[in-house]
Order: sequence, then C-alpha cells, then structure tokens
Amino acid sequence: MQLRPLTQSILFRFIVVGLCMIITGSSARYFTLSNYLRDDMTAVVAEQQMALAGYVARDIGHKILVRQSRLRQLGNTLPQAPPESGMIDPGFGNSAPLEALFSAGLLLSTTEGRVLFDTSTFDWSGSALQFVSEYAQRGTSRQTSFISKPFRASGNGGPVLPMTLALKDSNNTTWGYLTGFTYLYNPDFLGNLLQARLGQTGSGFLLISPDDQIFVASSNTDKVLTPTPAPGINLLHDRAMKGYRGAGITTNAHGVEEISAMVSVPNTDWFLVSGIATSEALGTVSRVRDYLLRNTILTIILLLLILLVVVPFTLRPLTKATRQAEKMSHGLAPLAPLAGAGQGEVGVLISAFNRLLDTLKEQQQELSRAANHDSLTALPNRRLLADRLRTALTQSGRNHKTLALLFIDLDHFKPVNDTLGHEAGDTVLQMVAKRLVNKVRESDSVARLGGDEFVVLLTNLDDMTAQATAEKLANELISLLKTPFEIDGQSFTLGASIGGVISGGTHDANDLMHWADQLMYRAKAAGRGRCIVRQAREMGA
Repeated sequence: MQLRPLTQSILFRFIVVGLCMIITGSSARYFTLSNYLRDDMTAVVAEQQMALAGYVARDIGHKILVRQSRLRQLGNTLPQAPPESGMIDPGFGNSAPLEALFSAGLLLSTTEGRVLFDTSTFDWSGSALQFVSEYAQRGTSRQTSFISKPFRASGNGGPVLPMTLALKDSNNTTWGYLTGFTYLYNPDFLGNLLQARLGQTGSGFLLISPDDQIFVASSNTDKVLTPTPAPGINLLHDRAMKGYRGAGITTNAHGVEEISAMVSVPNTDWFLVSGIATSEALGTVSRVRDYLLRNTILTIILLLLILLVVVPFTLRPLTKATRQAEKMSHGLAPLAPLAGAGQGEVGVLISAFNRLLDTLKEQQQELSRAANHDSLTALPNRRLLADRLRTALTQSGRNHKTLALLFIDLDHFKPVNDTLGHEAGDTVLQMVAKRLVNKVRESDSVARLGGDEFVVLLTNLDDMTAQATAEKLANELISLLKTPFEIDGQSFTLGASIGGVISGGTHDANDLMHWADQLMYRAKAAGRGRCIVRQAREMGA
C-alpha cells in the first residue's frame, strides 16, 4: 500500500511551512540586525572621522595663521618704498622662529620682478619668479596675505607652499611682495600629517585645494600635488569640491569603499578629508555578520531536526489513523473505530471519523436489511431465502439431514384488498407473517416472496419422519390461517394452499422452489385449503 505522494502529506507540509518560517525569521533577523549594526557603526565612525578631521584641520589652520601673522609682522619692518639693492639688513628673517616657520626661505621682490632679498633654499628661475608674481597678483586682489599654489622645488624636489604678502607704500600702492616658503614635509607643518595612516589599507588624510584642483598634502605621498579626480569618479568628492562639508560613504578613485569626512581648513580655501576603508572601519560588523550567519545556519539545522522529531510525534495519532483508514478504504482491514481519539484537534477529528464510521455501519446494516428483508413484514425476502436455502442444502448434504420447503399461497385474500383497501390488506399480511413466525421453530425460516405468497424452510429433519413432519406443519398452518382476522371491526377468514418438497441436500435450490410452487398450484386446483408434500426425488424423476 502506498500513501498519497510525499508533497501532499500534511506532515511534509507542516515541516516545510515550519522550515520556511524559521528561514524567513532567521534571514530577517540576520539582515535587519546586520544592517542596523552597519548603519549604527557607520554613523559612529563618521562622527569620529568628523571629529578627527576637525582637529587636524584646526591644527593646519592654526599653523597657517601663525605663518601669515609672522609674515605680516616681518613685512611691517620693511620701508614703505622699494629699498635699494644691498640696503636690506642681511639678518632680515634669519631669526630661529622665522626659519622654523618658513623652512624653505624668504623672497622679497618688486612688482617688476626684481629680487631684493632671497634666502630660499632652492634655485629660482625666471619662470619660477613669474609664477610667484602671478599668484601674488591674485593675492592682492583678495587679501593682503595670500596662499599661493603649492609647487615642487627644482632643487631637492620637495613640495613647497608659498605665502605671499603684498607690500604697500603710503598711497596704498603695491610696490613689492614678501613671500615665505614652507616645505610641506616639515615636521612643524604637515610632516606628521603626511605620515599618518588610518588602518592597514593606507587610508588617511587628504588636504585639497578646490581652486587649484590639486592634492596639497596626503598621507599617500604619491598623491601630493597631483590633480584631483575628474568629476563622476568619486561622487562625494564632487560634492565637497562644490562646498559640501560632512561625512558619508563613497568609493574613491582606486575603487575602495571608504567612510570619508570633509571639513574646511580655517584661514584657507582648502578642505581636509579624513577617510578610512569600510572593510576596516566596519570590521566588527563583518565579524558579527559572520557570527550571525553561522548562528543562523546552526539554528536552522537545529530547529529542522526538532521539527523532524516533534511534528511526526505530534501528528502520530493522525498518521496512524490515516494509515488505518487507508487500509479500511482498500478493504485490507475491517471497518473499526480509529484509535487515538482525544480532546485535541486530531482527537476530535478521529472521534468525528468514528462517529461517521458508526453511522456508515448503521446505514450499511439498514441497506443490508432492506436488501434482504421484506419492507412490509420484515421477513426475509426472496434473495435472503435463496441464500438460506443454498446454505441449508449444503449443511443437509454434509450432516445427512433432510430439509422441507413449504410454498404457501393465501386463499381469499383479494376480497380484503377490494373491500377495505390496500392498507388493510397490508395489515392482514403482517398478521399472517406474525402467525407463521410464531408457529415454526427458531431454527426454521419464514420468508415472503411477494403479494400473498410465503415460504417456510424447515431444516435438520430426520429423513424417516421429514415428510410426516412437513405435512403436519402444513396442515397446522392451514388451520392457523383459517382463524378469522379482525380488521377495523370486521372479521375476515382466509385460507391457504401449500405445496411442499422434501430434499436430502442433493438438489438445486431453484428446482426445489419450482417444484414447491407447482405442488402449491396443484393443491389450489384440488380445491384450496389443503397441502401436497412430495419427495424431491419424485419430482425430478
């Protein structure tokens, strides 16, 4: 026997639904918690980056301000007109504080480009002097002390930051420029910044001049004085170049995802970027995600094992009842109440099934009774009589016993129907059946074939006395049926004609019925109210 396909099993569906719920819940917990941790850690790291960048930017701004202030103080010591060559004090700007602030030297020049004083540590050329002059001219239109575009010195090649001060005469006309040069790598300036690293991936600080579109300084020295990325490569950088200051996640020009913070540098047009790779900043999140993933997988496996044990155990009564019902439906087991009835849903279902089974049995019994019994008199009908007759013949042949079959036809029954109607006739038939049943033995059978025809089957008769016994009972039945019947205050007298055959079990049931019927008609033709009983062997001769 095979049960329904596995996918149609309620046990399979329970396990699948439970597994889906577990996977859905675990996945939701995994993604929700990991995303929450990522967002929260990103916000924390962004705040830290903003604080760090702000501190470094203020430090740079302070160093710029100190140099600008010292440059103005030095400019105030100069005359308000261009001095003659050689008139500048050789000790001008040679103090230790100035040398520390302007580590690459000082340059004093006129607006015509004539150098009046030069302590720079690198070689100037005409183009270089023109470079300073052009940026000094830009500076005079904006502020008295201007930070020029950094450049790489021609001598040792180190990056240099020029700061230029416009010198005025008494008419507020610019007559010259005082430029202080500072090596970006100087420890007192940006040297420590250039050496700083955040994490293992080399992330760090970027100092950017949006006007010049270059990296002024960087923790990665290869980027110093190189152009900034073209628009579209780093979207957060593009926003910062347009004035945005804040923090966010971006992908840099090297394809590395970073958490970057942008803050303005005081006293300059620059802004500082502090960045750290998300792979390092959010390393804890990655480790938590890995832990959650392993935990989720183990939880799913554990709960699946629990489902595989608990669900079958819980549904065991239903599964057992299903198998039993399946066997009964295929005729492999007799109809019987299912075990496992109880108070739960499965128990209630089994109890309901058992009640349906009881109802089915009752209906089957009723159908069997209706199929084998006369509906009016409740006597066995022709079908059941034939079955009992075949059984009696078999037993007679086996036990060497004799049986007698009496075929009874009522006399004078038609006037009852014609006078009182069919309901009264039915009542008379019921009374006749009752008299016949009360007269015969319990081991004998009384059947109604239909209309006013009845049959009495006598079994276990002795062969020597069988015919005498049958004739005696037939005459007694005739006398019994002649007793008047009282119907609705009226008395009716019936009679009976009986034909009977005696058999030792060696004859066919249909032949016996046919011979008894013939003998009954002979008795009726002979004047009614009598019986004719013969041996079956005589009828078959």
